[in-house]
Amino acid sequence: MIRRFMIAASILYAFSVLPANAGTVTGKIRLAHVSSTGTNQAAGEKENVVIWLEGQDEGKPPETALKISQRNLQFSPDFLVAVKGQKIDMPNDDDVAHNVFSFTGMSQFNLGIYAKGEFRSVTLEKPGIVDVFCSIHRQMHARIFVVPTRYFVSSIPGQSFAINNVPPGKYVLKAWHERSRMLERMVVVPKSGDLVEDVVLESAPTTATSASTAKP
Repeated sequence: MIRRFMIAASILYAFSVLPANAGTVTGKIRLAHVSSTGTNQAAGEKENVVIWLEGQDEGKPPETALKISQRNLQFSPDFLVAVKGQKIDMPNDDDVAHNVFSFTGMSQFNLGIYAKGEFRSVTLEKPGIVDVFCSIHRQMHARIFVVPTRYFVSSIPGQSFAINNVPPGKYVLKAWHERSRMLERMVVVPKSGDLVEDVVLESAPTTATSASTAKP
């Protein structure tokens, strides 16, 4: 009897934390200059695409901290998407000390020198790309893409994507890819079911703003 009660309570809780009405934004990502039947890998085909929705009050950022570790004189992972205000832990899992820092715009920080087994944390409040380095090991480089919303996904060209449990309403769908123009499109998310919005990324001109200063 107790076990049945616990199962029923778990089901009720699961439904209570999800939006009463929610849709899914789904689609496929494609580079405009790449044929779907092509066999040659084009520049940018394996590079990250970040897709997100803007248009609702997002409230607090996720409580779960993200992590970028330092291992084998590299950052792992070297690309991360974080929600504005979300905590990012940066443990040192290497046998040497590191000094993690960023000089990116209004997201500058310097975590100081810390040894193996120690960790520092950072919280970023400005949406956009943040370049992260180590002042001791110049080859170390990672990027954090800060989005202003919980409703996002990261993928690569040629793949499908899905942003789940989105409250119904009007949003601006945005997509970023280093070699492409920023995509912006108005969408209306239904109360239930899927909204199919394929993302076709146009090549950016060679004089375009670099990814290090890109902003959602």
